[in-house]
Amino acid sequence: MVPATNIRRVPKYDVCLSFAGEDRYYVEEVARHLTDLGVSRFYDTDEQADLWGKNLVEHLDQIYRKDSRFCVMFISEAYARKMWTKHERQAAFDRALVSDIEYVLPARFDDTEIPALRVGTGYIDLRNRTPRELAEMIAEKVGTAISAPAAGWEYQLFSDTVTMNLRKLKDKQLSHEMGFASDVRTLTTDTEALDYYKMRTGAFDKIINGIEGLLSPGKQQWAFGPAGRPGDSDRIRHLAAQFAKSYESLLDWAADLRGSTTPARFSALYAATAQLADQPLKQIEEFVAQLAAATERNAGDLELVISYEWAPVEAELKKVQTT
Repeated sequence: MVPATNIRRVPKYDVCLSFAGEDRYYVEEVARHLTDLGVSRFYDTDEQADLWGKNLVEHLDQIYRKDSRFCVMFISEAYARKMWTKHERQAAFDRALVSDIEYVLPARFDDTEIPALRVGTGYIDLRNRTPRELAEMIAEKVGTAISAPAAGWEYQLFSDTVTMNLRKLKDKQLSHEMGFASDVRTLTTDTEALDYYKMRTGAFDKIINGIEGLLSPGKQQWAFGPAGRPGDSDRIRHLAAQFAKSYESLLDWAADLRGSTTPARFSALYAATAQLADQPLKQIEEFVAQLAAATERNAGDLELVISYEWAPVEAELKKVQTT
């Protein structure tokens, strides 16, 4: 008599990622870091050739219900209303019903309610967590060993947090590049236009000075720690968030000027002044990209130098003052 043998099916993936297209900017980074950590995952764009021509309803049901050890569900307003994500989560919840361990791992971009997800289910809040950090948590969940933080982890955390926050501003960035701005105010007299202009140029100086202050040696030591001592992760996150907020303030400052309706002779002045933000914005973007590359190599000594061309503004201001 042949003894009974328990055969347990080995899932194809450690984890499948269920998300809305609007959140791809974040999930793509998670998928990349999971690969670096040695975690097998289903991420749709990596398998376009395999998905080509298949019955996606059946194939995705197989992946989200049978072929994965865990399903990370990236919850957002967009996720709740999309047809394909509804199909994916239904398959995932069907699997969860018969699983003897937790299967659905919720990760929230916001507080959107998801049908069938119980209120008390533990979740990860993504609003202040970088893709790298989430990937490391997923790796730990599936049982992959995570090495201790490498030297310079503080700069990696700062870079990741800034990059994450800047990506949330993509729509504002694109609107700035195309010179678009919604109407925000109407200034009917020359006095109003000139007074408001003076106030906004003062605000520009304050933003630029604030950015430079955030990267001062004192602020860096406050967050990253003195030489030979580790930094403080909460301070690093806060510093990174404020840096990204300053970038957003520049975008908003320029949009405010572009969206102001003025007497005709002030139009060129307001337009030229709004363009003062162009160079600092580009310099910040290049600095963030260079910092990300340097931290991946664990090398580099970078400095953000902010400059802008005042001459075109000065020329338009003289025209206004002499007419």
